[in-house]
Amino acid sequence: MQQSHSSRKKYKKTKILIFFTTLILLGIAGFIYLGGPSKFSAESPATSTPIIKPSTKPVVVVPKPSHEPSISIRPSFVQQGEPAIITIEGLTSTTNVKSLTLDGRPFVTFMYEGYVTAFLGVDLYATPGTFPIVLTFKDGTQLKSELVINKREGVRRLFDIPLKLGGNTSESIKTLITTLAVEGKLINAVSTSKEILWTEKFQFPFQGPFVVDDPFGYTRIISNFTMPHKGADIDAPIGTPVYAMNTGIIVLAASLRNSGDTIIVDHGMGVQTVYMHLSEFKVINGQRVEKGEIIGLSGDTGYAGNPHLHLTARIWDVSIDPIKFLELFGE
Repeated sequence: MQQSHSSRKKYKKTKILIFFTTLILLGIAGFIYLGGPSKFSAESPATSTPIIKPSTKPVVVVPKPSHEPSISIRPSFVQQGEPAIITIEGLTSTTNVKSLTLDGRPFVTFMYEGYVTAFLGVDLYATPGTFPIVLTFKDGTQLKSELVINKREGVRRLFDIPLKLGGNTSESIKTLITTLAVEGKLINAVSTSKEILWTEKFQFPFQGPFVVDDPFGYTRIISNFTMPHKGADIDAPIGTPVYAMNTGIIVLAASLRNSGDTIIVDHGMGVQTVYMHLSEFKVINGQRVEKGEIIGLSGDTGYAGNPHLHLTARIWDVSIDPIKFLELFGE
């Protein structure tokens, strides 16, 4: 009996020992599973993906590459006697630009509407064809494109010298040729600002509807002498107010034999507007005028058979069609 009782006591102690041993083993296992070192920890040599720890190094943002510069031309169709705008897209500064040439002729580049730009006036007698545009950077690299100059339809009309200028005599024709050359030199000599003086689109010099009596670009035949019409004649009764097409400086206000009372407004960067055959000046040389300001009154002075405004736009001394100019630069 005593031996049996002792056996039961040993059996009970063994169960208690097993119970506590099991608890201890479970605790260790739980510690390893929930908080202890793991085969997925950063210190483990295992090949599984490690836990990513926060970095104290600053994040470096790599900028996306900008668009490669390219040359665009507006309008896409250009013919003799018309304006064009050459734009370098993808550039926001002229800092790295060395030169821009068209068929070897250099042009001034500047910022216009957020782009590197050049203004171009195609002469009425420019040779039609395809011509290279080359933009050269200061590091010597180049960007190339082409400008296609299309031929203008040639129109020829018989014309007369007004009686007030001598009529169609050989003497008056000689005088006309001579004085036109003198006036041309005077007009070409006027200065232009090295900066753009306008911030708004150009407007027409008259209020209300208008009629073009004589378009730009045809050839007037006077006896055996030919004279290109490098402006548009706008019908206007004498005394009609003429408005500045945009902000600028009066660089010429003078009475000329053939052009009559003439005003030239310089708008900067080679862009000028010319108003001929006026009857009265409202401005003086050197005066700054704002867009829409009255600069004179229309008339029939000079080589004019009837009252009208001879309107011309000029880009770097090249006279261009003012109607096409307004399509490109106007409201």
